[in-house]
Amino acid sequence: MKQHAGSYDFGTFSRNDAELDRLTRQAELARDIERGILQQAGLRNGMRVLDLACGPGVITRIIADLVPDSEVYGVDLSEPLLETARQSLCGHEHAHLVFQQGNVYELDPGLGYFDFVYARFLFQHLERPMAALREIQRVLAPGGILLVADVDDQWLTLYPEPYSFKRFTDEAARGQSLAGGDRRIGRKLLHYMSKAGYTDVDLRIETITSCMVGMRNFLDVTTGFKKEQMNHRGRVEVAKELEEIYQLVDDPEAFGSVGVFLARGKQA
Repeated sequence: MKQHAGSYDFGTFSRNDAELDRLTRQAELARDIERGILQQAGLRNGMRVLDLACGPGVITRIIADLVPDSEVYGVDLSEPLLETARQSLCGHEHAHLVFQQGNVYELDPGLGYFDFVYARFLFQHLERPMAALREIQRVLAPGGILLVADVDDQWLTLYPEPYSFKRFTDEAARGQSLAGGDRRIGRKLLHYMSKAGYTDVDLRIETITSCMVGMRNFLDVTTGFKKEQMNHRGRVEVAKELEEIYQLVDDPEAFGSVGVFLARGKQA
């Protein structure tokens, strides 16, 4: 099985432990917001649910708590992340939750059909988003719901904006694009889902700010990790730019915000 589907490949980071910590904190920081997003999108107890690109399984466990009478599957390409997810289940009542390795372009036919599929921060990394949408459509039951949550870097802002911020984020987006990803996928999701044949497609934007999570956490989950997308630039130069950006942590009046694009559609 191919071990990456685009611009993300856990295991190739300069510090995989730091990336695992970022993934976990990214999920934990917005736990309450995430619950509301899922319920507003139509997640209900009794549905059969698939969490695509589930990573270490934090969000999958949130889903399992919300729908205790449902079968919940977490699928990811990375076996090390899945092992972390499985270990997290020890001592917890999640008999209805299963973690399994899989590729969004070729989902295991044995998984069956789902009433609700969640793809969180996956599509920004995909080389073939339309192919992924059609494969997800294949495993959606009639009337089933797909919810895609992703980013658009035009909606990532800091104030006061460090001098190096725009260059840093532009270069990171370029690096991700060279690897097959798209940091501006958010604005395109409604078009892609409609073109793929989903019905009742809509899109809204949830705003997350540094006031909600703290500036250091905000920078860690939105900006700091992007250095991994910039192998074409010198490490010293990148480190200096990040140091300048992170000076905002010491400014009590600094502010950051990011828009999370939420696209929802149904199987006909």
